[in-house]
Amino acid sequence: MRGCNHYLFYSDNITDDIISLGSSETNHAVSVLRIKIGQQIQATDGDGVIYNCQCTGISKQSMSCKILDKTAVPKLTPELTLLAGIPDKEHFETILEHAAALGISRIIPLVMDNCRNPWWESWEKLRERFMSKMVVSMKQCLYPYLPRLDAPAPLDSVIDKCEKPLIIADQYGKGFNSLDLSACPKINCLVGPPGGLSLRELNLLESHNPLTVKIAQTRLRTELAATILCSRIMDTSNAH
Repeated sequence: MRGCNHYLFYSDNITDDIISLGSSETNHAVSVLRIKIGQQIQATDGDGVIYNCQCTGISKQSMSCKILDKTAVPKLTPELTLLAGIPDKEHFETILEHAAALGISRIIPLVMDNCRNPWWESWEKLRERFMSKMVVSMKQCLYPYLPRLDAPAPLDSVIDKCEKPLIIADQYGKGFNSLDLSACPKINCLVGPPGGLSLRELNLLESHNPLTVKIAQTRLRTELAATILCSRIMDTSNAH
């Protein structure tokens, strides 16, 4: 197999100096990567620590590993919260995958006036699947932080709690070159749902003095707009 630092496994089952991988992670380790007892792997609990471990036991449902040492990985800056108008479920999953890969700290799905097909009414049944999508993305990018995923909420109940600055993707907004975000440790950003923001929502957001930025020359789908907006903010914040 390739070097152990090329792969990152996930487990929320850590007791003292032992990490236990679940059935899915065990299957990948044993069936795909051919991990054997005595070999070393890297694992994380999604809270910023990478554990260097040695496999000590394998069964059909789990793999146990002894922790040899651990490394705390610094969080990317700024701490970015993404507020996303809810698109179709498959496109929402794309947002989650990309957000985890970009190092976004928190994702708040917004129930907005132009959201359609309220699939999020089954949120609790889908939450495990959503977390799994983010875990896969987190492991692939080797960044050991799992984003916090909130339950869907109306814009009206969220906006008053948002810290400034609040940056909104807007086709008629300013260019990113006009922004200096280097002094902002925490940033909130927002993209609307398919169909865009309603007039009521625009008026509500305007009362909170947001920064509006243009992220492309064309109108983008929600999931692409979210990815580009977050990426541009991270780049701009670290460019000064």
